Amino acid sequence: MPCHVPATSVSFRRRALYQMRPPAIAAKLDLSKPGGAWAEDYLRRASTGSDAFWRPLGIRRDAAAMFVAVRWLIGKKSERFSVVTISLTEHAVSWRKYPSAKAAKAALADLDRRRSIGSPVTVLTVA
Repeated sequence: MPCHVPATSVSFRRRALYQMRPPAIAAKLDLSKPGGAWAEDYLRRASTGSDAFWRPLGIRRDAAAMFVAVRWLIGKKSERFSVVTISLTEHAVSWRKYPSAKAAKAALADLDRRRSIGSPVTVLTVA
């Protein structure tokens, strides 16, 4: 019967996990406004917990909407990636499907390029 002796120090791989920097801010939302609070709640419910139906790949925001590149956890494997638009002015969600994560992230970056002319956009790419 093999005997396992506990390690006296933390392994290099495990130590590297603890030293990771905190995540960057994806989008600042004013939670005192109904649209911002609803969007934050919807994004949290959609992407966390046992009932999650997508994983965020990247987030962009402008004055009226939040754009999220996502990998769907349910549905057909051929329709796995989308860019989801979550309105900050009303309770509305829409999405456009893409064939790959790379295509969805590129579409999100393209939205950023088109909108950068008018209003500032906050950026986060989720690993």
